[in-house]
Amino acid sequence: MKHVFMVFNEVQNKMLKLFKKRPTFPPKKVLVLEGGGMRGIFLVGVLQAFAERGYFPWKLVIGSSAGALTAAAYIAGQIYLARDAFFTKLLSNRFIHYSNIFRQDKHILDLDWMIDSIINSKEKLNIKKLRQSCPLLITATVVREHLPPETIYLDSKTDDPFIALKATAALPYLYKGFVHYNEHLLLDGGLLAPMPYQKALSLGYREKDILVVLTRPKGYRKKEESFWIRNIFERYYKDPKYTHLVESLLSRYEIYNQILDELENKYKGIEIIYPPADFEVKRLTQDEKKILAGFEQGIYAAVTYLGSTHET
Repeated sequence: MKHVFMVFNEVQNKMLKLFKKRPTFPPKKVLVLEGGGMRGIFLVGVLQAFAERGYFPWKLVIGSSAGALTAAAYIAGQIYLARDAFFTKLLSNRFIHYSNIFRQDKHILDLDWMIDSIINSKEKLNIKKLRQSCPLLITATVVREHLPPETIYLDSKTDDPFIALKATAALPYLYKGFVHYNEHLLLDGGLLAPMPYQKALSLGYREKDILVVLTRPKGYRKKEESFWIRNIFERYYKDPKYTHLVESLLSRYEIYNQILDELENKYKGIEIIYPPADFEVKRLTQDEKKILAGFEQGIYAAVTYLGSTHET
């Protein structure tokens, strides 16, 4: 994959030439990042362009799943850790194990290996800087027996980052079982809070203070789960104490679409960066060319946002 890294500087230089003069950066306060597995490469491109331009106005960052992982690297001043992970570790046969689809005790997504290889790699994530910078709120879903699941926000300043980042990315069924933290059983933070801008609003931030970066093109709406996916969830979480979890899993397309509808139509003061219409990366994409294209599209979107939209 050496040729992938050889083009990084060329791509960045090409994108940064879009600036005709030094822009006046938008005075935002809260950055909200959607998740989406390998679609997170778009976020990496956006955040790398932000880092290159020294754009860090944030009082708060909120992320779900891949959004939280990329945010942690960005806040720690090490966005390249997330970038390199997408082009090496996450494309390796160590991360996705399709052979475990029908095994009850083996993960399809090896999150333990993924998080450990990023946080505790040769150059470790700078946890000290992460804790000293602006807060990162990491979403996770608390699974409660015989009760509806609810969203919890784990804090980079007080909670274990390894567990928080694993919990927010623990996709139901693809990660078998639950992530245990204190008294909680945790799963994917994107289940109930896929783009958690509502948390920023609840904390008193104004719409104009918030920037949301999504990982699906404008106009996307989630469809109802297929018969096969419904069957998998119903079989795997067949214990009656998880009835409410299954209900949430089967209705998550409605939850997602409602949250997105409100973002686009009710809270029009919130700015949004979308991937372009030809963004081809899916949750489990393993095509290196598509990943590279998604990274370039993220850089372009960020440079356009900072340079063209807000230039004076």
